[in-house]
Amino acid sequence: MELKTGKLHFGLLPGRHSDSRSPVAEAVHEPGSLRLQDLGYFNLARMKAQHGRGEYWLSRLQPRTRVLTMDGQPISLLALPKQGITRQEMQVRVGAAEQLAARLLIWKLPEAARAKRRAKMIANARDNGRTPTAESLAWCGWNFLITNVGAEKLNFDECFVLYGVRWQIELLFKLWKTHGKLGHSRSENPQRILCEVYAKLLGVVIQHWIVLTGLWQIQERSLVKGCQMVREQSARLASYINDLDALTGLLKELADRFNYGCSLNTRKTKPNTSQRFDMADAFS
Repeated sequence: MELKTGKLHFGLLPGRHSDSRSPVAEAVHEPGSLRLQDLGYFNLARMKAQHGRGEYWLSRLQPRTRVLTMDGQPISLLALPKQGITRQEMQVRVGAAEQLAARLLIWKLPEAARAKRRAKMIANARDNGRTPTAESLAWCGWNFLITNVGAEKLNFDECFVLYGVRWQIELLFKLWKTHGKLGHSRSENPQRILCEVYAKLLGVVIQHWIVLTGLWQIQERSLVKGCQMVREQSARLASYINDLDALTGLLKELADRFNYGCSLNTRKTKPNTSQRFDMADAFS
């Protein structure tokens, strides 16, 4: 998903394909674009090639990846607690073979967040018949990001706010599955279920197109409210499918209604993305 415009790069692959093997991982973007990547796309050779093309990336650091100072001295990230470090930024080289130059951003999580991460890791390991290592549990207490964006373009706090925006794609999937019922069927016939999935995918893509006509450029947008509004007008949309003038009028009507009926509710304990942007602007 292209965050600024809402453009989707949409494709279906067998479920056995990992993120790193998908065509999206090899996609080439224009110079100056910024990739917000999770660990499924962590590949130092690929990131080095992206840097060479003038593309930027912001990624979590894969645990146990070798990190060196710029003059080649190994850095032990898990020794940071003994040094009393809670947040720090440094220029490093990442990887044993690629030696990728990057900014390393280090942020120690609050105790409540550390405990939550450790509990989740222990539960997941138990479900798979494993026990997490002490090193893995220690990593739960920290956020480690690497980026090739200079500090003059993105400061320390802005990097962490922007990386959190990556969650928007997960919220889009949640919207499709929860409100679009993408994962629900009353049938037990595999072919019918597959047909339903394709039909619903077509529906959510059309829904997304309509959202782009007037809601996407509103920073405080609520996609849930916007999609509810689209569904309320689904009968009219279907009836206007062969009437271009009526369809255009309805899209304009929806675009106007998006302006005053689809704002996010502000949250005090867990600020939404637009609130985090505002807070980052206030302190930058």
